[in-house]
Amino acid sequence: MADLIEIPSSDHRGSSPEGPLSQRGRDAGRARVAEPSLSDRDVGLAELFNVVYRQKWMIVAVVLVSALLTGIILQQTTPRFSAETLLLIDTRQTTIPNLDSVLTGLAGDDQGVLSEVEVLRSRGLAAATVRVLALEKDPEFNEALRPAGLWDRVSGPPNRGSNSAAKVVDAFLERLDVQPVKGSRVISATFTSVDPSKAALVANTLADQYLLAQLETKFEAAKVAHTWLNERVEELREQVASSEQAVEDFRRDAGLLQTQGVTLTAQQMAELNGQLILARAATAQAKARLRQVSRLIESPDGLATASEVLDSQLIQRLKEQQAQIERRVAELAAEYGPSHPRMIQLRAEQEDLQNSIAAEVKKIVANMNNEVAIASAREASLDDELTRLKVAMARSNDKQIQLRALEREAEANRALLATMLARYKEVSSQDEMNSQQADVRIISRADAPSNPSFPNKPFVFGIIVLLSGLLAVIAVFVRESLQRGFASGEQIEALTGLTALGFVPLHVNKRGEVAEPADYVVCHPRSALSQSLRTAFWSTTLSLDEQPNTLVITSAHPGEGKTTVALGIARSQALAGQRTLLIDADTRNPGVHMLIRQQLEPGLVDVLLGDCSEAPIVSDSATNLDVLCAGRPVGDPLPLLDSVAMDELLGNVGRGYDLVVIDAPPLMAASDACALSKKVDTTILIVRWIKTPTEVVRHAIRQLARAGGHIAGALLTMVDVKKHAAYRYGDSGAYHGSLRQYYSESGLDDEDAELADRSQ
Repeated sequence: MADLIEIPSSDHRGSSPEGPLSQRGRDAGRARVAEPSLSDRDVGLAELFNVVYRQKWMIVAVVLVSALLTGIILQQTTPRFSAETLLLIDTRQTTIPNLDSVLTGLAGDDQGVLSEVEVLRSRGLAAATVRVLALEKDPEFNEALRPAGLWDRVSGPPNRGSNSAAKVVDAFLERLDVQPVKGSRVISATFTSVDPSKAALVANTLADQYLLAQLETKFEAAKVAHTWLNERVEELREQVASSEQAVEDFRRDAGLLQTQGVTLTAQQMAELNGQLILARAATAQAKARLRQVSRLIESPDGLATASEVLDSQLIQRLKEQQAQIERRVAELAAEYGPSHPRMIQLRAEQEDLQNSIAAEVKKIVANMNNEVAIASAREASLDDELTRLKVAMARSNDKQIQLRALEREAEANRALLATMLARYKEVSSQDEMNSQQADVRIISRADAPSNPSFPNKPFVFGIIVLLSGLLAVIAVFVRESLQRGFASGEQIEALTGLTALGFVPLHVNKRGEVAEPADYVVCHPRSALSQSLRTAFWSTTLSLDEQPNTLVITSAHPGEGKTTVALGIARSQALAGQRTLLIDADTRNPGVHMLIRQQLEPGLVDVLLGDCSEAPIVSDSATNLDVLCAGRPVGDPLPLLDSVAMDELLGNVGRGYDLVVIDAPPLMAASDACALSKKVDTTILIVRWIKTPTEVVRHAIRQLARAGGHIAGALLTMVDVKKHAAYRYGDSGAYHGSLRQYYSESGLDDEDAELADRSQ
């Protein structure tokens, strides 16, 4: 047992003592969690290759099993053979396919080909082929002739009634495939059978029966069409004669006489329209002259102006006389006064002439009024006559419409008769030829196939192998994507923001037993396992810029190896010559005392409760490591671990030791580790390789962050080196086997060789 450490009095309630770690180092490494971004989970081509590489044997196994099963199934599958017959449908040569074509002509090529396809698929043609080849006696088509199978012996004989003929036809049609060849008038008739010769025979027989059926159909169609056309021609001749006679009778009864193709009423209306136009023009001219003269008379000097525009010889003579008198008056006005008898006489003559002109103008205006009245009366008379003719013409038009309808009917009957006569002559001339020539010819007869159409073994085998390989790869990627833990330090740093302190390999000896790392570092200090623990502690020192004095080791869940790692690091540092103390603070589930084979009590709890005046520290005989066990059980250890007594204990032991390692409870089980993390220099978070879920680790980090503790980083434990190397993350695990000579003085001992071999 090592020297006892004096326990400080519980009366001291000061601030928790600081170890040799600088405050700068503590602040720089406060726990923080990085939120993963989408890029953190991006999968590159190299990663995809790595996934396939590390799961290659599973993929190969799936492909081999699928290939084996596929081969067995294909070997047991009865092969089927398909024989094809090609037929050319020349619908353009068809003359009498049916009665409708007699009137409308031939159907389009596409419609004709599709119609013949349906004929080839018909049950009637199938039944004829079955009858010719006696397929009802063939067990392939008649299930009643097949021997009873295993299912029949178990479930009883099948219900095979009297409709066996229909079932044979159904079985025939199931094996028949008729399809038009796109872009042509060729039809492909393919028949499938277990016998290649039978397949060719049935396909050819089907084509022959189809040709025979078409010839019979054409013969019957030609006969029926010839009879129908003959009857129809006679009916049309009677209709033409009757319709022409109806036209002549109606024209005669209606009095619709024609002169050079025009009726008499129409000629009269044309003449009367010409006269009416002239009368309207004369009336308009007379009215215009009358309005002009009347407007001039009403003006101040209207009479004189009106007389000038009137073409009257009398008015012209009177105007000349008036002009002479006016000149005489002008000559005598200077010689005689206005009262002179000669002047009075001249004025009297002048007035008489003016009155004469006015009277003549009034007489002319009266004549013009008469002319207007006469022109208007003639216009009205012509208009009345035209109206009468229009009424007569309307009655005549109704009859003309009836006449034209009768003429059109007669013309249609004549055209239909001409068409029927032409068609009748065509049918009569080609009847014998068409009844002996089919519109279909076989351009390629079926031959017995040498290779089965089903199953296509190379194709099916290749597809199954390809699909099984693809499904295996997909399953591998799904499995990898569902992996909730961390596979490498790279993932830890990317998804949490913590420093990856390395990994502790899972050491399995030749007997298949998992070696205890805490013991292994003592027996094999140069091993890879021992080196991993030293590397983890060295990485912790780098995160702080100096060696920590107090160190908490915890995990998120139990069973992740925190206790063994704590003991292993403590033993490694003790073997390196440092004065080291290991404190088991996991009082809820203590385990250090069992690993070093010591008593549980007294221990840490007894010291914190004040039951011990000195810390009951025991010594690890293998390494001279000092250990403070957990002590007696207590209901809730959190108040003790978060007490001033714990602060004082750490302050005292920190001055006496180079390193104090504390094994704390799991973070998800209790808050003890959070309380301890803020009292020490740094904390190491243990993460079990692959097993610990990422969300659990992130939650644990957030707990430590809220407590204000410093996290040096995360350490992966129980790493299967061989599997880890397959991940190809580029860390030391990928090259573990090639570095074996660095893990012992003489290369490797037996158990280290076993560990290295697992990495290959």
